[in-house]
Amino acid sequence: MTSSYTPAPTPLQAVLFDMDGTLVDTEQLWWDTVAEAAERLGHVLVEADQPDVLGRPVEHTAGVLAARSGAPAAAIAAELHRAFADRVRTRVVLRPGALALLGALRDEGVPTALVTASPREVAETVVAALAEAGHGGFTVTVTADDTALTKPNPDPYLAACRALRVPPAACVAVEDTPTGVASAEAAGCQVLAVPSVARIDPAPGRTVLDSLEQATPDGLRALVADAPAPRFLVPGLTTRRARAGRPFTARVAGLLRGAARPVTFAAAEGPAWLTVHADGTLSGTPTPTPPPGPDGAEVAVAEVAEVAEVTAVDAHGATARLTVRIPVAAADAPPLDRVRVMSWNLWLGGSPVDGHRDKQLAVLLAADIDVVGLQETAVHAAPELAEALGWFHHSAGENLAVLSRHPVVDTLGDPAVGFYGAAGARIRLDEHPDGTPHELVLWTAHLNYTPYGPYDACFGGLPAAELADREGESGRVREIDGILAAMAPDLAAADRTPVLLVGDFNAPSHLDWTAAAAPLHGGHGPVDWPVSRAVERAGLRDSYREAHPDPVAAPGTTWSPVHPRHEDGSGRPEPQDRIDFVLHAGDRLDVLDSTALATGRIAPWPDVAANDWPSDHAAVVTTFRFARRG
Repeated sequence: MTSSYTPAPTPLQAVLFDMDGTLVDTEQLWWDTVAEAAERLGHVLVEADQPDVLGRPVEHTAGVLAARSGAPAAAIAAELHRAFADRVRTRVVLRPGALALLGALRDEGVPTALVTASPREVAETVVAALAEAGHGGFTVTVTADDTALTKPNPDPYLAACRALRVPPAACVAVEDTPTGVASAEAAGCQVLAVPSVARIDPAPGRTVLDSLEQATPDGLRALVADAPAPRFLVPGLTTRRARAGRPFTARVAGLLRGAARPVTFAAAEGPAWLTVHADGTLSGTPTPTPPPGPDGAEVAVAEVAEVAEVTAVDAHGATARLTVRIPVAAADAPPLDRVRVMSWNLWLGGSPVDGHRDKQLAVLLAADIDVVGLQETAVHAAPELAEALGWFHHSAGENLAVLSRHPVVDTLGDPAVGFYGAAGARIRLDEHPDGTPHELVLWTAHLNYTPYGPYDACFGGLPAAELADREGESGRVREIDGILAAMAPDLAAADRTPVLLVGDFNAPSHLDWTAAAAPLHGGHGPVDWPVSRAVERAGLRDSYREAHPDPVAAPGTTWSPVHPRHEDGSGRPEPQDRIDFVLHAGDRLDVLDSTALATGRIAPWPDVAANDWPSDHAAVVTTFRFARRG
């Protein structure tokens, strides 16, 4: 006989309101304020800037403008504060239905809180305007001045729940931006989204309405009562390698979705040495027992797979389960002998695709990646992915990052690199039995995109010699020379510590544009593309072409899975090319396999929002084996 337990519905205990764009029509005022400041600094805001403007604290947006302009962030923040406050004082407009919903909640005795990323000075101006319109006030007000971290972090909503003495699972947060939604969901609240400027789609635990006029206290109660069951993004995962006798840690909490906070993690089963802590951290010192042989005697093995079943129980008593596989090497086992390396342009952080962060996580876990060089991270992608995966990362500037299942032990290059350039990291994959490190160095690069060689060839009809000259005009040759100069010390030691250079070069390879492959490139070939020649001269080898020497049989196209036609509306076919690379130097790595990866549903531009693949580039994934040299 089996039994099951269905938790009783949780009653609604509070409603937590965002301010700008949710209760009052200030989101456009804020956008106009930032747009005006950005224009003075030489930058024109576009739709892709929304994640860094809407729902963000002033300091974040000021930091983004400072990175792009070189102006001091503090001065930009002060000017944004002043200009926005001036606009708010003269133009506060209530959102339709806001006052009626606040009044209905007050009449039914439901506590309310104001939770805003705006400073207290602005919040008080808005609260005064609401009072003049007949609102009796909030039980609690949380502003950007009240928590060390603000949206999209959960801190503001958690602070409001603490002040109200209610669990987040029993609250509904009302928001209008993806940033605010992320904050509320991370805190464990149910979410009612009423988009003002940026699009928001429904999701488990999230309801989307066109207007607050459609919202009622009974409807908000239903959101809490019908809270979704928690789930992990994947049914199982493999951690980085552990070694017997040495401490091991991993984290799984970032992969849980739909749970009502607080959540408690525990081990349903697993090895005796492993502890699953309530916050989702796994830790312990492995002491694997060799498996018995046919005669019952223990058989020495270099590595065993330990399996733990982790459960997560949320505030409603609902449970999710995750299978965690931990490879455990014997104390005297050789170091890790294989590594999977990816290069991935995330396409403005993934923002053109709905639910892009979870889709990025799903790609990384399904591909079983060890180390990835990222481009177009939009500042936040790498730390958010690392936090969710329990991995390590190094971010440089607003665009580049290294993400790794294994510890990052040193960072390389300019940490404030511009949008184009390169950044690197030294990664410790494992240790030798004597304790000496087993490492590799990975650099990730992004080169300027215009003028673009395949357009010059296929649309402009330029001959090979002029194509090379145009590459010089693009700045890519200068950029790659600078990157290779920065990598020179690593390349000199590549036979001892393998070196990889991955990235979006925005330039083809001479290995692809051969005479035989000319039909794939508008009849052009051979072309001696200078960027690929430069890395070749520096001793870097192209892993994809090592695995697939024939460019006709295996073009390896990475640009672009979402652009079969040129986006200018002419109907011309978009030149399909390989402009993303995983390159390696030194004699320690052998290529086992390499692929251009783009999976799931991929609709063409502009209908990309629902795509499973959250990028406009295919990724490149190469599996390397560490060779034992005599």
